[in-house]
Amino acid sequence: MPQEMKDPRDPSTSEITAANRKAWDQAADHHRRHPQFQRLLNGFCQDGFSCLDAVLTARLSALSLAGKSVVQLCCNNGREILSVKNLGAGTCLGIDQSEAFIAQAGELAAAGKIDCDFLCADVYDLPGELTGCFDLVLITIGVFGWMPDLEKFCSIMKRLLRPGGQIAVYEDHPILNMYGSEKPYPCLPSYSYFDNRPQPEASGLDYFGGTHYEAETNYWTTHKLSDILTAMIGLDFRLEIFEEFAHDIGTWALYENQEHQLPLSIYLQVRKT
Repeated sequence: MPQEMKDPRDPSTSEITAANRKAWDQAADHHRRHPQFQRLLNGFCQDGFSCLDAVLTARLSALSLAGKSVVQLCCNNGREILSVKNLGAGTCLGIDQSEAFIAQAGELAAAGKIDCDFLCADVYDLPGELTGCFDLVLITIGVFGWMPDLEKFCSIMKRLLRPGGQIAVYEDHPILNMYGSEKPYPCLPSYSYFDNRPQPEASGLDYFGGTHYEAETNYWTTHKLSDILTAMIGLDFRLEIFEEFAHDIGTWALYENQEHQLPLSIYLQVRKT
């Protein structure tokens, strides 16, 4: 964050992560009751089930996952890291700071008898014994916005990797932070692309059902695409793949298939040198 944009009234990184943990724990029961969770339970009961789409499946398969150790940060209910394990990866670990969502991840793993570990921890305060343990760090939909300190987050990913290890990022395109998902397309931007102050919100985090409830306040931080790339390159990661897509991977389906199409998702792959 540029020095001139810092505001002493903004909450600290630790305050933001603590608030977000409460908000996600509160949201977990809403997700657990949604039919989508039952569909995941049923799916993981089948051998080799994966919830990953064709793009991410192809990119991860090209990395030759067999025998590789993989960690997913902010894994939520674990559906993606469990899918990675079912694609043939070796040791797999999912990390999330919400105890309630880690419990759901364990439930999905048990349903499929999948050998995958889960850890409840703040990604800004991970155990030292994880240093240099992984061949691949996986980041998926919506993670960067929950990271108020982007540079520190990227340095933590680097610390987790062995020499030559890779980071695979499959994320919403940062330009979507300008738009309100509740508005029909086409619409004017609601937010500035360049406003990286933590934004408070308290309508709930039920992206499964879309219901609103009286929720704990959470904070979202916008990072420009250049912020993400610069943070990676500044840590001497070697850029291997960067792609932008027109398809939705999260909650932006109303923005697909437009005559004047916004970019909706990205795939970024870097290697630790």
